[in-house]
Amino acid sequence: MLPSVSRRQFIGVCAALGLNACFGSSPITNRFNGSVVIIGAGAAGISAAYLLKQLGIPFRVLEAADAHGGRLKTSADFVDFPIPLGAEWLHVDEQTLEKIVNDPSVDITTRLANYRSNASYGFYENGKLQIEALGSYPDLKFVDGTWLTFFEQYLLPSIKAHIRFNTKVIEMDYSDQGVRVKDQNDQVHSADAAIVAVPPQIIRDGDIQFVPPMPGRQRRAFETVDIWSGMKVFLQFDETFYPTILETKGSNNRRGQKMFYDAAYGQSSADHVLGLFCVGDQAERYQAFNNEDLRDQILAELDEIFDGAATRHYVKHISQNWNAEPFIRQAYIADSANWRLPPRMREPLGDLIYFAGDSYTDGEDWGSVHMAAQSAREAVQLLASRK
Repeated sequence: MLPSVSRRQFIGVCAALGLNACFGSSPITNRFNGSVVIIGAGAAGISAAYLLKQLGIPFRVLEAADAHGGRLKTSADFVDFPIPLGAEWLHVDEQTLEKIVNDPSVDITTRLANYRSNASYGFYENGKLQIEALGSYPDLKFVDGTWLTFFEQYLLPSIKAHIRFNTKVIEMDYSDQGVRVKDQNDQVHSADAAIVAVPPQIIRDGDIQFVPPMPGRQRRAFETVDIWSGMKVFLQFDETFYPTILETKGSNNRRGQKMFYDAAYGQSSADHVLGLFCVGDQAERYQAFNNEDLRDQILAELDEIFDGAATRHYVKHISQNWNAEPFIRQAYIADSANWRLPPRMREPLGDLIYFAGDSYTDGEDWGSVHMAAQSAREAVQLLASRK
């Protein structure tokens, strides 16, 4: 039998049944007369900038890295379809894409595929591989694209010119009217308000100093929330010898999750690619290996399950260690985290600094792109309601 579903899968089931909170789609009324600085050009930062652009509010985006996207990172040249090294699935109804674009005149041509109920599911335990039908599985896959290509097609064009790359923010002073943002070169960027759209690990590590300091209750939320490590690996083989989804005994628990899956499923591709998704302690064990040892470790695990087929059919691999990304350092908040903490983390500072991202939610859901976009919408709504 299939093991119990994760919080993320449960939320997807709820979405299919119409039981979860809907992505906000009501019009945003703007009463704000000022400029905004956004910290971070990942999913939340891009979404916030896009909405500000629609409202006619002046803004700029400061991004520490040399590229946009954050955890939407994609490899375009590994095989003959884009490989999502970070965010991969849509966990809710596909109409959420329309709500993110927030413009009924735009024809969204992004293709999504669901998992057929007769797709194969494998579970390996005590030397035995059991194969059965996958059954109901709520997540949707992007076809010949990724979350990043969706953002690049529909949101990024109108705001890309406003992004300043290689600009690491080290201080945010909201002690007076407006916000003064200092970067690593001691250049100051002034605005009437700010939206912070960086992963919570960056805040926890103290990369950004807030003046005055963040309130103790909010700071403790950042310090105590359970944040998972994250890693993904993709292996190309010369044939498909594995099921659509593969899990092993003990691979899913409160400390982490691990899943092998057919990354080429639903794609217009002749390539055979097996993905490894792992977070929490399941990721940390792989993060300890160098590139060659990582390959050998994974092939050994698969060879045990498939009688040596992995080594026989191996072509190449690619990996992404999210803890090693200097401006990210995490996967996302753990599924088992205290639901009371994300609402505390997103509390505005002095009605001047707002927080957006997959971790800054109302506590009902986190760790997904649609929630990053939703949190950006909520931050913009709060900001736009200011007089």
